[in-house]
Amino acid sequence: MTGIPASLSPIQLHNRLNRPVWIGFKLSRRGKRQLVLLSAGNESGAQLSKNFETFVGQIVREFKLDPQQTDFVELRQEQRSGDIQANCWYRWHAHWVGSAPMECKVDPVTSETARSYLDQVLSRSDAAA
Repeated sequence: MTGIPASLSPIQLHNRLNRPVWIGFKLSRRGKRQLVLLSAGNESGAQLSKNFETFVGQIVREFKLDPQQTDFVELRQEQRSGDIQANCWYRWHAHWVGSAPMECKVDPVTSETARSYLDQVLSRSDAAA
């Protein structure tokens, strides 16, 4: 569970090899839409790039989320000069067939407004976890 930001709740999921791993998770609701923040931390078996379909399928079923009304965003904390860490955000897209994600892809969040909003959601304590 190392490397998971303190503002995310650790949850245990199974990766594509069916091994239990811990990832950081935060669920925020705004009207009918949900925003799910995810972070793999430093655990190599929890890499979202290799396990996104497996992880979000489990999350959608466990939390009874409507995938059409849910946005999935990954937080990667990158080390900058010295001890400064920068939040890098990535938005995941999927074509959903029931609760199964297909054709998943990821894009970096480049809008300063969007990154600022995600940083605010990350630091808020009122999000459902």
